[in-house]
Amino acid sequence: MFQKPASEKIYQPNQEEKNKASHDDVETVVGPSVKVEGDFSSEGNIVVKGIVSGSVKTSKLLTVENGAKIFANVSAGNAIVSGGIKGNVKVIDRLELTETAQVHGDIYCKVLSVAPGAIIHGKIVMKGINLKDEGSDKQDKKRISLGRTRSKVGEEKKAGE
Repeated sequence: MFQKPASEKIYQPNQEEKNKASHDDVETVVGPSVKVEGDFSSEGNIVVKGIVSGSVKTSKLLTVENGAKIFANVSAGNAIVSGGIKGNVKVIDRLELTETAQVHGDIYCKVLSVAPGAIIHGKIVMKGINLKDEGSDKQDKKRISLGRTRSKVGEEKKAGE
Protein backbone atom coordinates (compact mmCIF):
# COMPACT_ATOMS: atom_id res chain seq x y z
CA MET A 1 0.00 0.00 0.00
CA PHE A 2 2.73 2.55 1.01
CA GLN A 3 5.69 0.99 -0.75
CA LYS A 4 8.34 2.94 -2.66
CA PRO A 5 8.64 2.27 -6.35
CA ALA A 6 11.46 -0.13 -7.20
CA SER A 7 13.08 2.43 -9.53
CA GLU A 8 13.63 4.99 -6.70
CA LYS A 9 17.15 4.74 -5.20
CA ILE A 10 17.84 5.32 -1.54
CA TYR A 11 21.05 7.24 -0.71
CA GLN A 12 23.42 5.20 1.44
CA PRO A 13 26.53 7.05 2.74
CA ASN A 14 29.78 5.11 2.59
CA GLN A 15 31.80 4.33 5.74
CA GLU A 16 34.16 7.32 5.28
CA GLU A 17 31.21 9.74 5.10
CA LYS A 18 29.66 8.14 8.20
CA ASN A 19 32.89 8.51 10.20
CA LYS A 20 33.39 12.12 9.12
CA ALA A 21 29.79 13.11 9.83
CA SER A 22 29.70 11.41 13.22
CA HIS A 23 32.97 13.04 14.34
CA ASP A 24 32.35 16.58 13.00
CA ASP A 25 28.70 16.78 14.02
CA VAL A 26 29.24 15.77 17.65
CA GLU A 27 28.01 18.57 19.88
CA THR A 28 28.01 19.00 23.60
CA VAL A 29 25.33 21.43 24.67
CA VAL A 30 25.24 23.18 28.03
CA GLY A 31 21.59 24.19 28.22
CA PRO A 32 20.34 27.58 29.42
CA SER A 33 19.34 26.24 32.84
CA VAL A 34 22.59 24.28 33.36
CA LYS A 35 25.53 25.42 35.48
CA VAL A 36 28.75 23.44 35.06
CA GLU A 37 31.50 23.74 37.67
CA GLY A 38 34.94 22.35 36.89
CA ASP A 39 37.00 21.76 33.79
CA PHE A 40 35.01 21.04 30.66
CA SER A 41 36.61 19.30 27.67
CA SER A 42 35.21 17.77 24.48
CA GLU A 43 36.52 16.29 21.23
CA GLY A 44 33.59 17.73 19.26
CA ASN A 45 31.76 21.01 18.99
CA ILE A 46 30.59 22.71 22.20
CA VAL A 47 27.55 24.96 22.48
CA VAL A 48 27.21 26.92 25.73
CA LYS A 49 23.81 28.37 26.54
CA GLY A 50 24.16 28.30 30.34
CA ILE A 51 26.97 29.01 32.81
CA VAL A 52 30.35 27.30 32.96
CA SER A 53 32.74 27.93 35.88
CA GLY A 54 35.92 26.16 34.87
CA SER A 55 38.11 25.85 31.81
CA VAL A 56 36.49 24.99 28.49
CA LYS A 57 38.53 23.13 25.87
CA THR A 58 37.79 21.74 22.41
CA SER A 59 39.75 21.32 19.20
CA LYS A 60 36.59 22.04 17.21
CA LEU A 61 34.04 24.88 17.28
CA LEU A 62 32.99 26.58 20.52
CA THR A 63 29.75 28.58 20.39
CA VAL A 64 28.87 30.82 23.34
CA GLU A 65 25.32 32.01 22.83
CA ASN A 66 23.81 35.31 23.92
CA GLY A 67 23.17 35.22 27.68
CA ALA A 68 25.65 32.41 28.30
CA LYS A 69 28.61 32.99 30.62
CA ILE A 70 31.99 31.32 31.02
CA PHE A 71 34.11 32.13 34.07
CA ALA A 72 37.42 30.53 33.09
CA ASN A 73 40.03 30.19 30.38
CA VAL A 74 38.81 28.99 26.99
CA SER A 75 40.70 27.01 24.33
CA ALA A 76 39.18 26.08 20.96
CA GLY A 77 39.91 25.45 17.30
CA ASN A 78 37.39 28.11 16.24
CA ALA A 79 34.90 30.12 18.31
CA ILE A 80 31.80 32.25 17.92
CA VAL A 81 31.03 34.30 21.02
CA SER A 82 27.74 36.11 21.61
CA GLY A 83 27.74 35.77 25.42
CA GLY A 84 30.27 36.64 28.10
CA ILE A 85 33.68 35.19 28.90
CA LYS A 86 35.73 36.17 31.94
CA GLY A 87 39.11 34.55 31.29
CA ASN A 88 41.71 34.23 28.57
CA VAL A 89 40.57 33.03 25.15
CA LYS A 90 42.96 30.96 22.97
CA VAL A 91 41.67 30.07 19.52
CA ILE A 92 43.82 28.22 16.99
CA ASP A 93 42.19 29.73 13.91
CA ARG A 94 39.17 32.10 13.84
CA LEU A 95 37.45 33.95 16.67
CA GLU A 96 34.22 35.78 15.91
CA LEU A 97 32.77 38.22 18.45
CA THR A 98 29.19 39.26 17.73
CA GLU A 99 27.62 42.55 18.81
CA THR A 100 26.54 41.11 22.19
CA ALA A 101 29.90 39.50 23.05
CA GLN A 102 31.82 40.53 26.17
CA VAL A 103 35.35 39.25 26.80
CA HIS A 104 37.22 40.20 29.97
CA GLY A 105 40.65 38.65 29.40
CA ASP A 106 43.43 38.31 26.87
CA ILE A 107 42.69 37.00 23.38
CA TYR A 108 45.10 34.83 21.36
CA CYS A 109 44.02 33.88 17.82
CA LYS A 110 44.99 33.83 14.16
CA VAL A 111 41.93 35.63 12.72
CA LEU A 112 39.69 37.97 14.72
CA SER A 113 36.29 39.31 13.66
CA VAL A 114 34.70 41.90 15.95
CA ALA A 115 31.19 43.20 15.34
CA PRO A 116 30.30 46.76 16.39
CA GLY A 117 29.06 46.65 19.99
CA ALA A 118 31.28 43.81 21.17
CA ILE A 119 33.27 44.59 24.32
CA ILE A 120 36.88 43.50 24.91
CA HIS A 121 38.84 44.24 28.07
CA GLY A 122 42.30 42.75 27.64
CA LYS A 123 45.09 42.47 25.14
CA ILE A 124 44.83 40.87 21.72
CA VAL A 125 47.64 38.78 20.22
CA MET A 126 47.25 37.53 16.67
CA LYS A 127 49.52 34.91 15.11
CA GLY A 128 50.96 35.05 11.61
CA ILE A 129 52.27 38.60 11.50
CA ASN A 130 55.84 39.24 10.45
CA LEU A 131 56.78 42.91 10.52
CA LYS A 132 60.54 42.49 10.23
CA ASP A 133 61.72 43.77 6.87
CA GLU A 134 65.46 43.76 6.27
CA GLY A 135 65.24 46.62 3.74
CA SER A 136 63.25 48.91 6.04
CA ASP A 137 66.32 50.14 7.96
CA LYS A 138 67.96 51.27 4.72
CA GLN A 139 64.75 52.93 3.54
CA ASP A 140 64.34 54.75 6.88
CA LYS A 141 67.93 56.07 6.68
CA LYS A 142 67.32 57.20 3.09
CA ARG A 143 64.15 59.06 4.13
CA ILE A 144 66.03 60.82 6.92
CA SER A 145 68.85 61.95 4.59
CA LEU A 146 66.37 63.22 1.98
CA GLY A 147 64.50 65.30 4.53
CA ARG A 148 65.32 68.85 5.60
CA THR A 149 68.17 69.47 8.03
CA ARG A 150 68.92 72.49 10.18
CA SER A 151 72.35 74.01 10.08
CA LYS A 152 71.69 77.06 12.24
CA VAL A 153 68.74 78.17 14.28
CA GLY A 154 66.06 79.45 11.94
CA GLU A 155 67.89 78.40 8.74
CA GLU A 156 66.80 75.36 6.76
CA LYS A 157 68.57 73.76 3.86
CA LYS A 158 67.95 70.66 1.82
CA ALA A 159 70.18 67.68 2.40
CA GLY A 160 73.03 67.59 -0.08
CA GLU A 161 73.35 71.41 -0.54
